[in-house]
Amino acid sequence: MLRKEDDLTAQWRKHMSAKMVQQLTINAHNNGWWTPTHLFLVIAIIATLVMAGPTWTRQTSPLYEDNSELIVVLDVADTMNQSDLQPTRLTRAKQKVLQLIERRGDAKTALVVYGGSAHVAMPTTKDSTLAHYFLDVLDTQLLPDQTTRPDAFITPVKTLLKKAKAPSTVLLLTDKTDEQAIAKLKQEFAPLEHQVLVWAIGEHANSGSGAEAPVAGLTQEDLQRLTQLAQSGHGSMIPFTHDSSDIDRVYSLIQNNLFSSDDADQPWLDAGYWLLFLLLPLQLMWFRRGWTLKW
Repeated sequence: MLRKEDDLTAQWRKHMSAKMVQQLTINAHNNGWWTPTHLFLVIAIIATLVMAGPTWTRQTSPLYEDNSELIVVLDVADTMNQSDLQPTRLTRAKQKVLQLIERRGDAKTALVVYGGSAHVAMPTTKDSTLAHYFLDVLDTQLLPDQTTRPDAFITPVKTLLKKAKAPSTVLLLTDKTDEQAIAKLKQEFAPLEHQVLVWAIGEHANSGSGAEAPVAGLTQEDLQRLTQLAQSGHGSMIPFTHDSSDIDRVYSLIQNNLFSSDDADQPWLDAGYWLLFLLLPLQLMWFRRGWTLKW
């Protein structure tokens, strides 16, 4: 129908001979698709899509408040004094935590230390500078009980999580665990929406040390056991690296848990505005000489 209406000579063929129409018509056989009518149809379709507001991702609400918490659980047992990571595993763990906290800014953070017993060293706070003071004084001689209980951290962590207003993350920095801790963590965290990330602190084959013969540290069996511990808390295991790639991954997992848990409350991002860039060059055709005469 559009093609028939575009033929401007059709209305004259009823009133004069075909030979005369041919003599009086310029480009009589121009039945191409590139006409103002068809272009207007394309513009109308694109404009309709723009107004419909297509979307496939969500955006953070301007009124959104991050109520999730990061509970850092640091193992200060004697094994963290090993020097496969220079100067010690504990020192490198504290350095990694400080870099992570600095990247997160003033988000809610708490600190729990454990060995033979577990204690809340820093309650939940948005003041990131406090973490520097608390971490500086931590060492393996801090706790009165120098034995090792890999499941000791679970009780104080659950106490802190009871006050959390949103699904949160427990970040455990350690070099060991056992079957008892894995089973207990799985039992305690089964009904919870929080995740447990295990940061394996120790030298290993893929740490990126650059040494031809890396110092003996965590074995593959150790890493597998720590992976099981993380999975029992709905999380992942992140092995230590000498660069910042482990920090990047930990930060990404924390953010992913935050956005996935609050996904239903986030508004959709309207992507229709990008289609306006398609309309602009098409509308320039109306400034072309003789274009409006082709209707």
